[in-house]
Amino acid sequence: MPKLLKAIAISSIAAITLGIIGYFIIVFWLIAQGSSGSNEMVDTIRSKQAMYWSLPFTLVCLVISVYFATRELLSGHYLVALGTAILVGLSIYIGPLKIISIHMNLLPVAIGALIGAFLSTKLNKSLKSGTLQSGAP
Repeated sequence: MPKLLKAIAISSIAAITLGIIGYFIIVFWLIAQGSSGSNEMVDTIRSKQAMYWSLPFTLVCLVISVYFATRELLSGHYLVALGTAILVGLSIYIGPLKIISIHMNLLPVAIGALIGAFLSTKLNKSLKSGTLQSGAP
């Protein structure tokens, strides 16, 4: 159980950190493009185009964070994905990240976490079967 909690904490922190880094990249990119007023920047960040770009970014961030947090686990990949999705979702809706959230959609969070757990599970199975077939103990 402590391994699962550690994996949930690692994947949640990684996903939130990647999201914050992505947000700051957008802000610095807007500054480099010549946006000087904060109202203009907020309008651009809250635009539909920014939302459409942030959805796949969120999906990729969750896939990466859950995959790397669960790649060494023997079981419980989907529990870690569920815990991560819940924590990240709560931080987006009621936590301090509500202010900088570009979209309020939990679908890429949930799907990204499940894809990360699925990839980690499949790679663990293939590594185990490859090790067992080669005759290594």
